Amino acid sequence: MKDYKERVCSVDLFRYICAVLVIAIHTDPLQEINPELGFIAGNAIPRIGVPFFFIVSGYFYFQKIRQGEKPFWQYLRHLLVIYSLWSCLYFVIIFVKSGHRNIRRFLAKSIVNFIWHGSFYHFWFFPALIFALCFTTLLWKIKCHRLIIPLSLIMYIPGCLGCAYYNLVKTLPILGPLVTHPQFKTIRRIFMMGFPFFAGGYLVLKLRDKISRKKIPYLLIISLIIWIAELLLVVRLDFQDSIVTTFGLYPLVICTLIILLQNPLPHLRKPAAACRKIASFTYYSHPAIILLISYTYKTLLHKTLPNTALFLITAIFTFLLPWNWGRR
Repeated sequence: MKDYKERVCSVDLFRYICAVLVIAIHTDPLQEINPELGFIAGNAIPRIGVPFFFIVSGYFYFQKIRQGEKPFWQYLRHLLVIYSLWSCLYFVIIFVKSGHRNIRRFLAKSIVNFIWHGSFYHFWFFPALIFALCFTTLLWKIKCHRLIIPLSLIMYIPGCLGCAYYNLVKTLPILGPLVTHPQFKTIRRIFMMGFPFFAGGYLVLKLRDKISRKKIPYLLIISLIIWIAELLLVVRLDFQDSIVTTFGLYPLVICTLIILLQNPLPHLRKPAAACRKIASFTYYSHPAIILLISYTYKTLLHKTLPNTALFLITAIFTFLLPWNWGRR
């Protein structure tokens, strides 16, 4: 087994692709050109992005544990520092945009959002990741690590049903009250998405060396076909409330990570290292840059910037800014 400290360049390169896909989710490119193309570009294809971040985090975390490391506190501190610093920026943006007059109420709401919902609309990732980290570590500590994957799969099922099959299950006795609950979106993100995909990293760690390099491309193609077929089914039959999580997405993300790990591309160390840093900056900063670009364009030209242009300009800005700062 390779030393976990060795960078997997293919994974770092794909991180950046996923970060750009997240921008697409929040800008809906091609929507003004063709609604169907817009759905594919802004709602379907990008759905692999955030699950990939979770599963990669889980993979490298559990790899450290299996190497005999105790990375929990270091990783938790790292997450809290990044989350806190970026949250300060977004709390200022929220305060200015909303015109809050009651500072005490604003602070109380901000604390609740920081802990539960996420400090900004894309930062639900952090509460979900922190819960996944704490829960899986607890299971490992009490020697119940064999339950990590089964529990994550069990929790993933109602998350999928409440998204892609919402109209089928909303009237059922047990699932109905859950998926129609006002807090279901946050519950799904933390417990039924973040934890399952983070735990999926442990599954990848167990499967990586068991699946041959010859078989994995075929498994990837099969999982892609299953995922596309499921999307077509739920959309055509109007089952979905959203397609954020589907049953076919899970094996697709698993196979994607395995094929990247089996093809590490070590000759691309420099661009991969750059992509890893830019990917993080892109994910953390893109909502602020979207707001800045939209506001500037509307102020100067008195009209709304088209979605596709907003996507492209945001992607360019988030790519170039880290390079400029790095040279100073």
